[in-house]
Amino acid sequence: MGKQRNPFRCLVDSEEGIRNFRMEYSIPPTVGMRYAAQGEWVDARQTGEVVIPMIAFIEGGMTIPMGSITRGYLNFFRLSPTQCAPNMFRVLGSIDALNQRMGLNLSHHDVNWVYSLHRLADQDYYLKSRYPEVRLIQCLPTSNKHLKEDFLIFSGEWHDGLSCPTVEGTPGGCEVIDLCYLAHNHILITFTIFASRNF
Repeated sequence: MGKQRNPFRCLVDSEEGIRNFRMEYSIPPTVGMRYAAQGEWVDARQTGEVVIPMIAFIEGGMTIPMGSITRGYLNFFRLSPTQCAPNMFRVLGSIDALNQRMGLNLSHHDVNWVYSLHRLADQDYYLKSRYPEVRLIQCLPTSNKHLKEDFLIFSGEWHDGLSCPTVEGTPGGCEVIDLCYLAHNHILITFTIFASRNF
């Protein structure tokens, strides 16, 4: 038998379930929360709302408001939570927890030094260790199948003034500059400045 589809829906399919989920993951009462399955959240999401996979809370240590590592990494690469594979939440959430409990003061730049960002065929992004012998987080599962089919849509005060992207983006989405072209123009500008001077 295959794995159950929408395995986490049962956790929030009743008023009691929603209350328990809020209590378990310390979601403030000022934050609106509703369920959406894969394929539903695109039309259900309103402006200013953020969609987060339930697996990010259950196994990834996601918090509302977001931890600084998770938020910083998503902002740096212009990713919304819907674009991230479950293992990314496990890595980022674990480092947020380490910072809080051990006072390590790591940043998303430290994550980027150890892990590189890769893209899956289904549009999800995941983290891969740059050096197999160096990892910030160990013992990650090898399969995420069917773990990202349940989502929560958050509204209201879901961030503390520092939000993450709420719409899907492209990492490094700025225009790539031709370095040869840039160097050529720099040489021309420098030559023009010197040529215009009277020595």
